[in-house]
Amino acid sequence: MMKLSIIIPAYNEEKRIEKTLRDYLEYKWNYETDILVVLNGCKDNTLGVVEKIKKFYPKLRYIEFKGAIGKGGALIEGFKRVDGELISYVDADESTKPEELDRLVNLIGNNDGVIASRWVKGSVIKTRQPLTRRFASRGFNFLIRFMLGLKFKDTQTGGKIFVRDAIKDVLPKLIRSNWAIDVCILYPVVKRGYKIKEVPTVWEDVGGSKLKMRKAIPNMFWTILKLKLKK
Repeated sequence: MMKLSIIIPAYNEEKRIEKTLRDYLEYKWNYETDILVVLNGCKDNTLGVVEKIKKFYPKLRYIEFKGAIGKGGALIEGFKRVDGELISYVDADESTKPEELDRLVNLIGNNDGVIASRWVKGSVIKTRQPLTRRFASRGFNFLIRFMLGLKFKDTQTGGKIFVRDAIKDVLPKLIRSNWAIDVCILYPVVKRGYKIKEVPTVWEDVGGSKLKMRKAIPNMFWTILKLKLKK
């Protein structure tokens, strides 16, 4: 039976992660699933919440890093510890519902990966992001298309699935970016010839984002430049 590994990076998510975990753990998957939470320098009670959920769902796995390693670091550490034929990651806020991730699995077909997109025809956005976030998102997308040649309309939406070979292939050279980690994964995967499909999604903005625009924007720009210059 096919196995889907789901990685959930978490930083100070005590108020949101319980519902996400329960929904993902109680969802009726048609294949084996492995859910791994990577706690990244949490200063709140995220660990306590995850431990509480694990008592009811022993198959839930988690690892904790006392020091902050960023979302990118959390995903990279997660990639090292999962072995599903398909490897995915979603945000702890559940902006991507389990039924939507399940739908993405069924859409991967003969591709090496599938990514959810808010900006392709057919997408359903239940709750939009603030205008400033949407503006920054479009500007970032322009940069990655212009500087890196990536043709995707949306690289930042949660909900991505890759075949194991693609992730394990690029893992040793992944850059530990924070908010631009999606591009840090997609760029080398595409450069190595793996085929990634972009599909419409059902998505909603959930309050409580940790994104600080003043820090994120220059971080994303320098990450793109680093990718461009990387051999």
